[in-house]
Amino acid sequence: MTHIKYARIKKKKLLQIMSAYNLLCHSLQDWTIIIKEYNSLSSSQRNAIVQEEKLREKLLKEKLTNSDEDMYLTSSMVNLNIIASKFDIDPATVCLCIAPLCKSNENIIVV
Repeated sequence: MTHIKYARIKKKKLLQIMSAYNLLCHSLQDWTIIIKEYNSLSSSQRNAIVQEEKLREKLLKEKLTNSDEDMYLTSSMVNLNIIASKFDIDPATVCLCIAPLCKSNENIIVV
């Protein structure tokens, strides 16, 4: 039986970061649901999400030849939503996997 490790994150810090994630991916989900989804993912699933995002980011950089910032942001948002649908999670949860607040083998506790 494995022990689950937890990272304590202050609610204020979490809400600041979640607002940035919500702006990026246009998620409408409540932060509590996103944390529950993140905590339900295994370390290997979180790593698979990160690898999928790296692959899509590489393809995006190859396809976008000009430096159109709006197109890049829109394409990134679409990629986050594609990855989210592939893993049946919210796009903000994908952001949390890509830029985590803790180690990939830890769950989050909000204090």
